[in-house]
Amino acid sequence: MINRGAPYLSNPPVSGYYETLLKAPDFSADPIGRRQSQRWQLIVDDIHHSASVGDLREARGKAEGYIRGLVDAGHLSHDRIRDYKILSSIHRRRALLSGA
Repeated sequence: MINRGAPYLSNPPVSGYYETLLKAPDFSADPIGRRQSQRWQLIVDDIHHSASVGDLREARGKAEGYIRGLVDAGHLSHDRIRDYKILSSIHRRRALLSGA
C-alpha cells in the first residue's frame, strides 16, 4: 500500500486532514461497500482521536492493514494517489499532535 513518491501532489492545510483521509478510499455503493466504509470511518476516528504519537502509530497500522486487506481481496484497486492521501493525512495529524 505504501508508496513514498508522488511529490507532484499538493498538500491541503494541516487542519483538513480528516475529510481527506475519510474520502481517500472509494468504496462501492453496495452493502459490502457501505460496511467497508463504516469500518473505515471507525479507523479514521481512531486516527483523529489519537492522543499521542504511539496511539497514532497504532491507528496508522490499522489503516494500512485494512486498505491492504481490501486490495488483496480485490475490493479496492492499487491506487498510489489514495495511498499518498492516506499517508499525507496521517503525517498532518502527527504534525498537529506534535504542535499540541
